[in-house]
Amino acid sequence: MKNTLLLYTILLMLTFTSQADTSIYILNNTPDEIDLTIVGQPSLWQKKNIGPLQPYKLTYVTELSRNSGVKSGKKYDIYTFLGETMLSLVIRLEGTFWGSNISYTLADPETIELGDLNTDRNIYASFKNDYQYYYKASYTGGYDKITLVIDKIIEETSRRSENNSLSILTYNTWMLSYVGKYMGVRDTLIANSRIVNNHDVVFMQELFRYENVQNIRWTMQNYFPYTSNKLDGGGSNTYDGGVLTFSKYPIVEQAQHVFENCKGTDCSADKGILYTKIMKGRYPYHLFNVHLGAWNSQAYRNIRMLQIGEIFTFINQLDLPNDEPIIIGGDFNIAKHKFPLDFEQMQRVLNVNEPPLEGTLRYSFDPYLNEHISYSDESDRERLDYILFVDNGSIVNSSSKITLPRSFQEDMWGVWDLSDHFAVSAQFTVGN
Repeated sequence: MKNTLLLYTILLMLTFTSQADTSIYILNNTPDEIDLTIVGQPSLWQKKNIGPLQPYKLTYVTELSRNSGVKSGKKYDIYTFLGETMLSLVIRLEGTFWGSNISYTLADPETIELGDLNTDRNIYASFKNDYQYYYKASYTGGYDKITLVIDKIIEETSRRSENNSLSILTYNTWMLSYVGKYMGVRDTLIANSRIVNNHDVVFMQELFRYENVQNIRWTMQNYFPYTSNKLDGGGSNTYDGGVLTFSKYPIVEQAQHVFENCKGTDCSADKGILYTKIMKGRYPYHLFNVHLGAWNSQAYRNIRMLQIGEIFTFINQLDLPNDEPIIIGGDFNIAKHKFPLDFEQMQRVLNVNEPPLEGTLRYSFDPYLNEHISYSDESDRERLDYILFVDNGSIVNSSSKITLPRSFQEDMWGVWDLSDHFAVSAQFTVGN
C-alpha cells in the first residue's frame, strides 16, 4: 500500500512538473508596432519572442520555468518593458518546495512604482496617457498563463456630419446557428460597440439566429431610430436573408431581391440585396446592403458573378436618378487579393469605385489576427467585405478603413473579436 501511494505521488509530481511553465502573451491592440524587452532572470526563460509586437496581434512572448532553476524561499522578478513611457508587466516568482508561486502587476518605468501584486484570475485594468491596459491570469490545466492587453484609447469623433456627408459601417455578425460562437455574448456587445454605433448607417449580414437578432435589433434602437425590413424571400427556406440596415435618418423607400442563382449550402439562406433610400436633410442616399455566396472554387465563383449580374439588374429596375449617390456595401465574398480579376469584373459590371483605404489593415477576414478562425484553403488572409459607390459623379470625396470591434470583458477574454469578420467603415461626401 505504501509503495502504491509513493508511486502515485511520484507520478503526480512528474505530471505536474511536465506542465511547470507559465506562458506570457501580449495583445497589442494598437495600430503601431511596440518594442518589447524582457529583463530579469534570463535563466528562467524557456523561450522568448525577440521581435516587436505587431499591431492588433496576440503574441506569444515567453515561457517562464516554474521549478527548474527556482530555489525554495527565493524571489525572482521578471519585467516586460514596452518602452520608456508605457506600463510594464511585472511577474514575481517565489520559490517553494514544490516549485513556485506566481504574482503579477503593472509597473510604471518612469516612477519605478510597483502596483499591488495579484494572485487571482480577475481582470485588472490600468490607464496611462493614451493607453488602457488589461491583464489577467487564466487556468490552463497546469500553471496559469498570463495575458496583457494594450489598447490604444482613440477618441472616436462622431461620424455624423453635414447632410452632404454620410458615414456607413458594414459588418458580418456571424450569428449563424451551430456555427457562430459566443453568440449570446457577442450580440449586445456588437450593438453597443462605439465602433458600430458611431455611424449614420450600419449594414449587417448573417443575422440568422432569432434570439440574437432580436437582442441586436432591440439594442440598436438606442442608437438607430430607423430599421429596414429584413431581407426575406418569404418562402420555406431554412434561413431568411440575414440582412438588415440601421439608420439614424429616415428610411423613405425599401425594396429587396433574393438571388435566383446559388449553389450548395448557400441555397439554404435567402441571400441577396436589400435596398433602402434614406434622407439626410434634403440629401437622398440610395443604399444597397448585400450578401453574396461563399467559397472559392471555380463553380462558386461563377455563381457569384451571376449574382453580381442580378445586383446590376435589380438596381437598373429601380430606375434611380443618375445624379444621386448610390452606395453598395456588405459581404461580397469576393477574394480581392487571391482573385483580383473577380474584383475588377465586379467593378466593371456595377460601375463602382472603391474609396481609398486608410490605415494599415488590409484584410476583413484575417486568421493572423482573428482568434475565431484558422488558416485553410478557404480561410487565408483576405478582403471579403466592401463599401463601394457607383461612379455617376455625385460623390466627390470618399474614404474607408477596416476596423476591429473587440471586447476585453471576461466572457470574451482570449477571443476578443466580436465576429469572424472585421468591420469596414466608409465616409462619403456628395456635391452641393
